[in-house]
Amino acid sequence: MTTRETIPYRPLGLIVTMLENIGFQVSHWHEDLVFIEHNAFLLQMGEKGEEIGVWFNVDCESEKKDQIMDAFKGQEPLFNFQVDKSGAYKLVANQEDETLQIEFITE
Repeated sequence: MTTRETIPYRPLGLIVTMLENIGFQVSHWHEDLVFIEHNAFLLQMGEKGEEIGVWFNVDCESEKKDQIMDAFKGQEPLFNFQVDKSGAYKLVANQEDETLQIEFITE
């Protein structure tokens, strides 16, 4: 991709390719959220196509977070993305209907 190309709104295909380049697989997505196998982190697509936020699972080790962010920074120039750490998240069980909710924690 060249710097002149515009990144589309919610560029899921490009995000999947970027993740595969660094060894991760998408398990599923919903609206602006992209879920990764093993739940170490999830991605949130921003208002602009090039903006991507990384939310780390509260159980993810600090060293692993740094490694993941370094991998994303290495991919930024290839895809013209701006990948930033947004905070943490945890999954919370809803006792009434046995569903899960995501609780985002800004750092």
